[in-house]
Amino acid sequence: MKAALKRIALMLLTSDPVYTMLRKYALQDDPITILCYHTLRPDNEPLDAWTTLGVNAFRDQITLLRKTYDIVSLDEALTLGSRGRPRAVLTFDDGERGLFDHLLPIVEEEDLPVTVYVATEQFVRDEPFWFDQVMNALQGAGETLIDLTDHGLNKWKIGPTRGKTRWVQIGLVLEALKATSMADRDRLAAEVVAQAGPATDGFTPLHPMTLVQLKELAAHPLVTIGAHSHGHELLDQISIDAARISVARSRELLQDWTQQPVYHFAYPNGNYTPALMAMLKEEGFASATILEDRLMRTDAPALSLPRIGVGRYDSFARFKLRLIEI
Repeated sequence: MKAALKRIALMLLTSDPVYTMLRKYALQDDPITILCYHTLRPDNEPLDAWTTLGVNAFRDQITLLRKTYDIVSLDEALTLGSRGRPRAVLTFDDGERGLFDHLLPIVEEEDLPVTVYVATEQFVRDEPFWFDQVMNALQGAGETLIDLTDHGLNKWKIGPTRGKTRWVQIGLVLEALKATSMADRDRLAAEVVAQAGPATDGFTPLHPMTLVQLKELAAHPLVTIGAHSHGHELLDQISIDAARISVARSRELLQDWTQQPVYHFAYPNGNYTPALMAMLKEEGFASATILEDRLMRTDAPALSLPRIGVGRYDSFARFKLRLIEI
């Protein structure tokens, strides 16, 4: 019953007369809509991960945006005034290989400016970060039991239902691991992978681009590369000195690999503090983005620009509603 009521409410809010009124209210004062994606995959790929938006779903979103928005680069949004239509900025976090396989062709076909925030350690190690390893491992058919009670955590049943239900279950595991110390997180992720059993076939595992692919992506004139820390650390959980080292290492590697300046940053997981903002200012970054699911007003601090997260389980109607988050 609750799900049915939600669907009815969503249909009502996104119907033409109601949505037009809500949109007019949300877009007063000319805010900028910054969207946060992670990676793209085929729509029918059996990969239950919110971070993997379907390619066709993404194309549909671009078509909708272009009807009433100017899709601009982050630099244009921050330095140029309105051209009479609302502005939207598309950003992607982490550096997963779907950005090369699926996003880059769309950038070229659609003349689409994007910003890609890259966490660099996964490229140095040529392996996925712990969270992608966990998501890869928990895609098995049937039911998987993960028991971390010996480590002071919970026990979770993953599956057998696929889709959003499985993703909610996986999300509980990820959130539990995020709450642990950095020293324990990789070890606990490895324990999850071990308990999950053999790798599952039928989908392309989440994995960073190769350096060659990253360089080709970065070379496209419509792609802006930003830093996303070195080890995708939750920067509010470590010292400012350690955060500075991670940020500087990420920027240094990206500038070396791409031969381009890097002056935009995205806080991993959106976690930020005033001290981190001050540190980024000292390091000379022009902007930094967070995750707070609201539009960016023109008076927003440059080092905490809000973004609206978009993922695999956002229906088209839900996407329309997210565009007017205030």
